[in-house]
Amino acid sequence: MIACAALVLAPTVAQADDAPFSLQGSASVLSQYRFRGLSRSDGQPAVQGDLSVSNGSGLYGGVTLSSEEPGAAVDFGHGEFDLYAGYDHALGSSGFTLDLGARGYFYADRSGADLLELSAALDHQIGPIDLRAGVAYAPPQAHLGRDDGSGALRDNTYVFGEGRADIPGTPLHLHAHVGHTAGSLDYTGAYWDYRLGVGASHKAFGLDLSLVGTNLSHAAAARTPDPLATWRAARSAGVISLTYQF
Repeated sequence: MIACAALVLAPTVAQADDAPFSLQGSASVLSQYRFRGLSRSDGQPAVQGDLSVSNGSGLYGGVTLSSEEPGAAVDFGHGEFDLYAGYDHALGSSGFTLDLGARGYFYADRSGADLLELSAALDHQIGPIDLRAGVAYAPPQAHLGRDDGSGALRDNTYVFGEGRADIPGTPLHLHAHVGHTAGSLDYTGAYWDYRLGVGASHKAFGLDLSLVGTNLSHAAAARTPDPLATWRAARSAGVISLTYQF
């Protein structure tokens, strides 16, 4: 998977200029880890860390670590290790920024679940409001399984839109996210997820309070082997996170 990401980004690397690289990092404690609306920590607290390097040309890359807790409905083991790289660049004077990337998801004790995903997104700033929309595509690969009819490897598509609005004169901001998953990672079926929240920052610290959930119903959960666990992983829940950036 790393090799695939490198091939995708090779033309970008070749065009990188001599601008210096900068290093950034963060460490977070969360009341639970939610990935696209679903709990990957079985409703339990989680810790995460991120370290990234970026270049003035728009080239960037990094690694994200997260603890996880296996559950009856969502089981990706006890730890997640992500490698990502990409390139973002302003599209002339249009006010839009294009972000092209690749991310590999690796799991400490679930090697068969490793996944590669490619993404593209557009950003646009309107005063204090930042808008972003994009798609993340996981090409056919072993972890995604095979189609019951043709036997061909399956893929997955995630489409999303999100926004952030800073509140002038305060350390607060509002944010919202909505996404749609369709394909092999559709849980009980193609579904929507959302996140609505408010964040505050002071120096290197950030605090966020969010409502996270999906549109998965009790009826959809009832069709699974463990309805209660399935519903618990997908239902709406408040998530609190504290982050330190360095």
